[in-house]
Amino acid sequence: MPGVFSLHAPGSLDERGSFQKLMHETNFADSGLRTDFSEIYCSTSKHDVIRGMHFQVPPYHHAKLVWCLSGAVTDVILDLRKNSSHYGRAVSLELRGDMPTGVYVPEGCAHGFAVRSTEATLLYLVTSIHVPAADAGIRWDSFAFDWRIEHPILSDRDRTHPALATFDTPF
Repeated sequence: MPGVFSLHAPGSLDERGSFQKLMHETNFADSGLRTDFSEIYCSTSKHDVIRGMHFQVPPYHHAKLVWCLSGAVTDVILDLRKNSSHYGRAVSLELRGDMPTGVYVPEGCAHGFAVRSTEATLLYLVTSIHVPAADAGIRWDSFAFDWRIEHPILSDRDRTHPALATFDTPF
């Protein structure tokens, strides 16, 4: 999907533990990725939790850098950019804390994930301040993606997002 990047953190492992570099401004800039992050979030979720599909509408839209710090998730990005050849399509990748792996999510895409491990902790860096009135989402089960969870644990908010078919994209 255009603008989505799978990331692998360089680092080291020794008898003390591990060390990873999660962002390098020059490397990001060389790939055309934003690094002007305005907020940082961290979430911990249990097995079979699905969070998503979240985004903010313009003018408060943002790019997002997501790292799995512990556990494992299936991370999902849904393209909401009306002029994109991938509009309405989703891509996914496995993020794992023991690797660690991350993903760069461009503006105009919805983001979500499903927890595969007993528990997972994710770190998110976003390029805009959270504005509750601009906070939006697409219902998790309204586009072509198999979450592979029979009975997901969802927030009330995530259950009631509009379906992709009825969403009028501002991107």
